[in-house]
Amino acid sequence: MKINNDNNSPRSFDDEQALSAVFRLLSHHRRRVTVQYLATQNDPTSVTDVVDQIALLEDEQTDTYKFQIWMSLVHIHLPLLAEAAVIKFDPDRETVELDAQAKSMRSHLGLVAAD
Repeated sequence: MKINNDNNSPRSFDDEQALSAVFRLLSHHRRRVTVQYLATQNDPTSVTDVVDQIALLEDEQTDTYKFQIWMSLVHIHLPLLAEAAVIKFDPDRETVELDAQAKSMRSHLGLVAAD
């Protein structure tokens, strides 16, 4: 089944599903910030560094709030991104880094509305 996009070039249904999956993964601002931040890092990064970056952007620096961010990352957002092969997440070392799918996903970050 072919679907036409705005510029009238055909795309397959599978392409549309893949694009939808990317947008679902990027639908939460913490996942977008995580991918954007990791794109600036050359080595595995601590989850704490990602938490600090998110807390800074969310303008809330209390320890309690940072712990809430950490919990949401470790239990929800990072596993979702890792399952999609966007990041490598080592829960034992509490480190993350971009993975193979990240390059294609990063091109869509500009299309997702910023908070």
